[in-house]
Amino acid sequence: MAAQRVTDGQFTQTVYGLINGQKYGESVEILSAELQKRPKSRAALSLLAYCYFHMQEFVAAAECYEQLSHLHPDVDDYKLYYAQALYKACMYPEAMKATFQVENPSMQSKVVKLQAAIKYGEEDLSAARGLVEQFSPDDPDSEVNLGCLLYKEGQYEEASVKFTTAMRVLGYNPHLSYSIALCFYQMKQYAMALKHIADIIERGIRDFPELSVGVTTEGIDVRSVGNTALLHETALVEAFNLKASIEYQLKNYEAAKEALTDMPPRSEEVQCLWLTVGLVC
Repeated sequence: MAAQRVTDGQFTQTVYGLINGQKYGESVEILSAELQKRPKSRAALSLLAYCYFHMQEFVAAAECYEQLSHLHPDVDDYKLYYAQALYKACMYPEAMKATFQVENPSMQSKVVKLQAAIKYGEEDLSAARGLVEQFSPDDPDSEVNLGCLLYKEGQYEEASVKFTTAMRVLGYNPHLSYSIALCFYQMKQYAMALKHIADIIERGIRDFPELSVGVTTEGIDVRSVGNTALLHETALVEAFNLKASIEYQLKNYEAAKEALTDMPPRSEEVQCLWLTVGLVC
């Protein structure tokens, strides 16, 4: 949908309809046109940032949240979102600096969690652990973060216990299941790793048929599903990559090849992006 086709009085309805349908690219087109007319529009900037974030375009999202932070300095939510977008863009020093701008006491637990993630991203495990230890003892995020730290330290069995405990409390989460599979992979317990990978894939096929899992292997020509927040949330790409690695280690070369082609179809540009992002832990 081109921006100029939005009729008067239908702007809000049109944009929210597109966002609800996860048509973020079309929403960006309309919102960008709106900002050309009203550069300080809070609604347009906020929705544009939201769309960019869900499109995994974190630098663009950060730019929007930075503008919102300047235009509305009393709203700490925008400052936190700005720091989160910078973190997602792997701009760790800038993200850490931005966290210190969040002054609302009620948001400090979120700030500390983000700071721990930033330090983890910077490979400063000692500082990350110090921040994680500030979490509430009954916070399940503490188990997840400690699991990641233990994984980085090569303590794979202990890490898997932390991830499993967290999933019992939080319920099923594909990224936690993937993290557990990754621990078993590092311990060369491939059968257990494949069990968790199969669970991720089965749930992905059942719950998200729009991601077209397996259609490339079947020879069906479909368009790229892109690099969306939904694709990231399913952990399908990570699961298929790990499955391929395991099958290769077991010298099941055809199965390894099939695991790669079974992935949700993505353009070559998007596939390169996934390779640079790397693994969760």
